[in-house]
Amino acid sequence: MSTDTSAVEAATEAVSTDRLRASLEWFAAVRRDTGGPGEASAATYIAGQMRDAGIPVTVHELPAYLSYPVQATLEVLEPEPVRLRCITHSFGRSTDPGGIVAELAAVTSADLGPGAGRATLIDGVATPVTILRASQAGCAAVIFANEDRVIHNMIGTTIWGTPGLDQLERLPEIPVVSVNHESGEALRRRLERGGPVRVRITTEVRTGWVPSLLPEVRIPGTDEPDLFVLIGAHYCSWDVGVTDNATGDACLLEMARILWEHRARLRRSVRLCWWPGHSHGRYAGSTWYADEFFQDLADHCVAYHNIDSPGVRGATTYVARHTTAEIERFCRSVITRVTGQTRITVHRPSRAADQSFLANGVASLSTYPFLPDDHPDRRPWTGGSANAWWWHTEFDTLDKADVNILALDTRVSLTAVVDLANAAVLPLNHADTAAECRGLLTRIQERAGGHLDLGDALAAAGAFEEAAAQIEAAKETARGAAVRPLNDALLRLGRVLTSVLYSRAGRFQHDPAEWSPIMRATGESLLAGLGKAAGLPELHGQPAYGFLRAQTVREANRVTTALRDATREAGLALAGFR
Repeated sequence: MSTDTSAVEAATEAVSTDRLRASLEWFAAVRRDTGGPGEASAATYIAGQMRDAGIPVTVHELPAYLSYPVQATLEVLEPEPVRLRCITHSFGRSTDPGGIVAELAAVTSADLGPGAGRATLIDGVATPVTILRASQAGCAAVIFANEDRVIHNMIGTTIWGTPGLDQLERLPEIPVVSVNHESGEALRRRLERGGPVRVRITTEVRTGWVPSLLPEVRIPGTDEPDLFVLIGAHYCSWDVGVTDNATGDACLLEMARILWEHRARLRRSVRLCWWPGHSHGRYAGSTWYADEFFQDLADHCVAYHNIDSPGVRGATTYVARHTTAEIERFCRSVITRVTGQTRITVHRPSRAADQSFLANGVASLSTYPFLPDDHPDRRPWTGGSANAWWWHTEFDTLDKADVNILALDTRVSLTAVVDLANAAVLPLNHADTAAECRGLLTRIQERAGGHLDLGDALAAAGAFEEAAAQIEAAKETARGAAVRPLNDALLRLGRVLTSVLYSRAGRFQHDPAEWSPIMRATGESLLAGLGKAAGLPELHGQPAYGFLRAQTVREANRVTTALRDATREAGLALAGFR
């Protein structure tokens, strides 16, 4: 990859801690729940900052289906009355003013059956998959007992973005509340005494269509303005949400100013978007953008760089998070280049963090700083704020940010974006994708045994691996007029394979969010539909076996076809060099 290192140096040297601090102080004073007055004032602030800097900005207005938790109560009625502090969650059901009264039962997320007709007590933060399953199991309500003294705000729906008409059945149909660890233990002790425990739960959740605002800046490139790098950060929050994600918004504002100032040194374009509807609409803003600009993204987007929770105090360990195989080497090299860290953990994209572009085959990379494993503020079950305990709580305030760490994080992101905009040959390595595909298929075949034959898929993976290696070799000699066709081929290969690796529903739909809140996705989360074949041996002889086998045969056909299409695409690209 050949790029203009002086352009990167000029951009990173321009980062201003004073500007970052001023942005953080503004955001820290404004509660930014999606669809509320705080969100509107934040969108106005973002747009105003850009216009004051002479940067053209578009503020899209979109209809979003959002949900805001208003209030909740939890009372123990028997054996002795007591009132416990709780919160409810987005997309949970509202009760009548009198609430619901039900017997309490302690269950696990793996076995919700005993909770039918009861208020079920479950350990952990509220997760949308558990809420959906509890709904389907006939539970009267769900009480999540968080694992700390704080209670984490969460969203209760698995539906990604605005629901389609045929997805409405996945919306929760029961009230949901969360309590802290101490209250959860108090409820559990009452159950352990024996005898019935009865509770009353009231919830108020405001759900419906809300106009939302999405600020966007487009910075044109000089040589290939049709191609662009997409950067996104959500600006809605729970409460003031300083490290989730005011720090990301300040980072994006600073990047926009610097990239605009240095736009004459960008070969390709850059788009910067501030997403609404992240927490109250399950990524409604980025999903709308993915749908509305689908063809443009398919034809021209080089990669998506998501920025969420940078600049957290004490966060010094970098992770290549939400990073796809073809861009992993590049992402790791950027982190090492700027921070000096060489042992970089890599997480594959999960169903979280505004990853709304994977189904369309767009490469993804994020450079996240995390708290070290032994840091006293770290809680492994949290999904943002660098794994800090204050994630999604009212305690995520200005004192939790570190402007110097934020400045470093901004330099890391600027380096990645400028390199992607300027690289002669795009740093997309599909030989790595091919090796990952072959490895995944081999493991699935081993687990499925003789119950599913993946011979065709493995043969297709091998053929693509050979073609991808030839593409890598071609990069070394590509010059002049041959470079753009090669880059276009690299993008098309991603559209074919990334979609299959990370999407079950295909390029034009959005899979449910089933990995939140823990977002440490590994290779095991790829080829999710075909991966279910690992359950075939255990189901053999049961009625469900035939259903699962039919499903996985279809998935195998889909994967095989994608690999063959990719091999043909690679062959066409290579023909141009002969």
